[in-house]
Amino acid sequence: MTTPSIHDRNVGATAADLAAVQPYHSPEHHLRDELWRVWLRVEYETRRRWELQALPPAQREGSLGAWKPREITGLFRQAHTEYTGAESRAADHGSRELFAAFLRHSTLLEARIEKTLAADGELPLLDLVRTFRLDARQRATLTLALAAELDVGLAVALRYLANDPQARHVDGRLLAMLVYDTVRARSRLARDLSPRSPLVHFRLLELDESTARHDSALYRRIRPASRLVPYLESGDVELDPDLDVVGRLVELDAPGLFPEPVIDLVASALAGPPVMLVVQGQRGIGKRTLVATGAARHDQRALVLDAAALAARPSGVLVGMLHAIVREAMLLDAVPVISGLDDVIGSGPSTEIPAFVGALSALWGGPLAVTLHGERLPPLRGRPVIHVPVPLPGLAQRIELWQRALPGLDDDAAEALSGRFAVTGGVIEMATRAAQVTSSTDVPEPEALDLAVRSQLYGRLQRLGNPLDTRHGFADIVADDDTLEALHEIVAAIRERRRVREEWGFRGPSGLSVLFSGSPGVGKTMSATVLARELSLAIYEIDLSQIMSKWVGETEKNLAEVFDAAEPGHVVLLFNEADALFGKRTTEVSSANDRFANLEVNYLLQRLERFNGLSILTTNLTKSIDQAFRRRFAYDVQFAFPTVELRQELWRRAFPAAARTEALDHEELAERYELSGGYIKVAVERAAFIAAGRGEAITMPILTETVERMYRERGKLSPVGRLE
Repeated sequence: MTTPSIHDRNVGATAADLAAVQPYHSPEHHLRDELWRVWLRVEYETRRRWELQALPPAQREGSLGAWKPREITGLFRQAHTEYTGAESRAADHGSRELFAAFLRHSTLLEARIEKTLAADGELPLLDLVRTFRLDARQRATLTLALAAELDVGLAVALRYLANDPQARHVDGRLLAMLVYDTVRARSRLARDLSPRSPLVHFRLLELDESTARHDSALYRRIRPASRLVPYLESGDVELDPDLDVVGRLVELDAPGLFPEPVIDLVASALAGPPVMLVVQGQRGIGKRTLVATGAARHDQRALVLDAAALAARPSGVLVGMLHAIVREAMLLDAVPVISGLDDVIGSGPSTEIPAFVGALSALWGGPLAVTLHGERLPPLRGRPVIHVPVPLPGLAQRIELWQRALPGLDDDAAEALSGRFAVTGGVIEMATRAAQVTSSTDVPEPEALDLAVRSQLYGRLQRLGNPLDTRHGFADIVADDDTLEALHEIVAAIRERRRVREEWGFRGPSGLSVLFSGSPGVGKTMSATVLARELSLAIYEIDLSQIMSKWVGETEKNLAEVFDAAEPGHVVLLFNEADALFGKRTTEVSSANDRFANLEVNYLLQRLERFNGLSILTTNLTKSIDQAFRRRFAYDVQFAFPTVELRQELWRRAFPAAARTEALDHEELAERYELSGGYIKVAVERAAFIAAGRGEAITMPILTETVERMYRERGKLSPVGRLE
């Protein structure tokens, strides 16, 4: 007959007065009682071994007695007692009294737990047990490991009981004595320390990896996850600090502003079977807030994980981190959200998602969310996908977002900002915070908010483009009547596009794409800045060297970033010498390079049509532009080479009022040299430098000498014909 386990009998005492038991008033009181139960159990086991002479007598800390024949004989007595139920016939060292106290205390503790739970009290240790579905022995194992971390004296007593002065944590030997204390129970020890056990799978316990996996489970040292200690003491619901490098817990002060059907779709997806919820939209549009809003309907939170930070973790560290993420999601009742998956994958057609997405999906049994800011949906597999595109907030929503970010902002200012900038909630939040830093009042002035919004938007453009000065107006343009009329018409088209599209019902893109073509120096770039000034918009010249990439898909990714950043701020985009990027598509595809080049051209065509602002492309080589592009331009403005009359006006305007000139003949210069406005400006500046160096005024001889030198520099034998 096998002796019943102490664990099986620790609630069987009848001497306790259960009627007088009161619920626990705090997690701290419950934790103290759990620690005292461990103390009683350890002391009983120690005294019993003394009785059996199966443990050397204690000397000083860190120096235990050596094993002698008497202690070995005691081990035999212990085996007889455990396996046959024989009496020990040894001197009483108080073990019987300790055993009775242990049983009585256990009975009272379990009774108080029952009454506390019945009264809806908070007991973090029991929350762990229920959340991770731990059985009685797994609970006792976790409690013992935690007790060794919480009580220094208990750690010393455990080292003595294990007869190992070097021991720093609980190991399998102590578990075999204190938890798995029968032959039948001991067979479960290895299983409860295996990777499939909830204790190890959810990283509640961490095993010493220095021990070889094939070694006995008795020698595996274990310690509890560091985040469990503050959790047990106070019911802490903060994220494990070890995960701060990859994630954060999102709790909403107020629900996000999204269309109700979109929130309903997200909430229903998070309440159903395990799915992959893919939330797609522009940066800062509130994708994570949307998931958190849907989760809040089920009293859950969002555990937002940075995809780039996860991808940067070494594979050995990442495995344990994913298990810890699952533990935190269960412990905090949160939905895992992998944020910014686009940042760790390319844009090519064969791109695979990172391995950690599939690994987390396999570990986590509930719904999993992913956010994307790009336009393409990567090949997400393994789960049913629910795709939720997030629309830009409408005018009324933007007004509410502004007033939520700045409660003191008046209605007129909120409406003006919302009408001027079709921005996302994220941009509004960052802009208000930036404006408050530089403002002396609680509610910044509208001008400061306007500048702050522009700073948030244009900062994203400066990586791929350069802002241009808009000091010129229509009066500064020297061009023929057809060109000037076309430019005025473009300004009217941008100003009146909403009326034409929305009120009059004309269909078509809300934005405008314009092509400026002509010889170098005829005023294409300057005319683009004039349009931006007339429309009170910023203009950015896109740096093609930063846009174009040899890597497949990177050019498209850069273009997407440009258009996404420009659209909400109503920025004019200028692609100078666009034929370098937007030339004719290859009709005969002979290599992968040709195929991907055509994909880039097609992508640009699509983005030009969807862009809500004004985009201007300039080219010096009109015939090199693909005809498919030319058909998509609402305006194809040809900048003709200036006539003699226009060149004469260009020469006249090229000299500032303060410049020292003498006997200049603008008509002769215009007739003698076929120069565009750009070359005329260069010639005048070079002549000014020569004259200043000589201490003279700018004269005709200096100008003619300068222009003729410019012809020679460009391979012209004589100053005749156009200089291009």
